[in-house]
Amino acid sequence: MSNKKSVLLKTACATAGVVGVLGFTVFREIMHRDAVLTEKMSKIINKQPEPVEPPAEDERAVWFNKQALDEFEIINAKGFKLKGYLLPADEPSDVYVFCSHGYRNCGAGEFRCMAKFYHDRGYNIFLVDHQAAGMSEGKYIGFGYHEYRDCLQWLDFMKNHFGKDIQIILHGVSMGSATVMLMAGSGRLPENVKFAVADCGYTSAYDQFVHNAKGMHVPSFPIIDAANFFNRMISGYDFKDASPIDAVKKASVPMLFIHGANDDFVPTYMVNELYNACSSDHKELLIVEGAAHAESYPTDSKAYEAMINGYAEKYID
Repeated sequence: MSNKKSVLLKTACATAGVVGVLGFTVFREIMHRDAVLTEKMSKIINKQPEPVEPPAEDERAVWFNKQALDEFEIINAKGFKLKGYLLPADEPSDVYVFCSHGYRNCGAGEFRCMAKFYHDRGYNIFLVDHQAAGMSEGKYIGFGYHEYRDCLQWLDFMKNHFGKDIQIILHGVSMGSATVMLMAGSGRLPENVKFAVADCGYTSAYDQFVHNAKGMHVPSFPIIDAANFFNRMISGYDFKDASPIDAVKKASVPMLFIHGANDDFVPTYMVNELYNACSSDHKELLIVEGAAHAESYPTDSKAYEAMINGYAEKYID
């Protein structure tokens, strides 16, 4: 072998090795529940400075923190123990709001402000901790791909435990929104589900990672593709398989899409693509002016609640 060919081969091997190391690092930092750099990366992407003083606790969250929750548990297909929590209505009700939280959050954390609104409507609130989140077991986050299957299992549990004729509202935020959309297009939703709320969800996990890479001025190729290689090997799915935009093309349940106009993390254009792709005969879109990622409810609670109230009046018996 000539010296030139030898140098080229060594360079190619070294480059492949570097890309592999970077790919595995990115995979682990995105997906592993114990990643240490994710919070720092999120702050860079969102360009949010550290607050001088912590914001005052929302009164609705203060109220929620005082409530007693009933605890439930299921074992998912991977053998992980998953936790669910019920905030029961004050008076008997057959309506249950199924709450699906976002990335690196938990059920109680995501819906601590919104829960009071649903409780005041007289609804039961069922919060879940997805795998690798909260008090549930698991190492790797699924960006909706694993979570939506677990959530369908939760719906079966709810029917068996609370009654086969209960009425269910699906409500998801961020990754939880992607989960809800994947549920809606799965063809496995029970008739108990009356409508779904998808707040600030992405078109696909792959699209989301490419967008975040651009925000960090990092080339998405080959880094995201290398991370995807390890994700397929370890988590068992392709980033492109976690695709809410493909799922909503098969959705028949009424869908309410909500997104912040100032969302730089999951860009606002994604919700327009999702809304346009949705095949449901009953769909609406709310863009909340001034709202950043997952901040639509606290930014304009009045508009947010009005949209949900309208859907509840239409679709809840």
